[in-house]
Amino acid sequence: MSYLYVKPKKKHLVELPHYVLVNDQVLGLVKGQVVRIHLPAGSYKVTVRSVYKFIEGSAMVEVGNDETVTCMVSDHEKWWNILFNVDLILWAAKRFVNIGEPWDTVYEVASNGFFAIWLLRLWIIRKRYFKIAIHSN
Repeated sequence: MSYLYVKPKKKHLVELPHYVLVNDQVLGLVKGQVVRIHLPAGSYKVTVRSVYKFIEGSAMVEVGNDETVTCMVSDHEKWWNILFNVDLILWAAKRFVNIGEPWDTVYEVASNGFFAIWLLRLWIIRKRYFKIAIHSN
């Protein structure tokens, strides 16, 4: 028998739960944990799906006899998270400090524009949102 590990690439400040599926069968709901699966040799489709509908990522995994395969899961959101953290700080600061016109309008248009672009991008990559890197031992 072989082992398949599905684990997050890095820890996040806020961990959201995700479903882990093997061959489109739900194994469970995990939150930032390593999933250890004991299974026979073969070819498997490993999917990590967010609790939010339509956001997921899949990879085909070949598992040999007495082999350990590790699937490292990460997301595509590194730069967007940085952008939204800066935007959140600016939004909070704007609540206490009036920056005046025209900069207030410029900020609102830029902030809402980035949010609209992010939503469009998320819809486009929804089936490959999670990156799954496969390592065999």
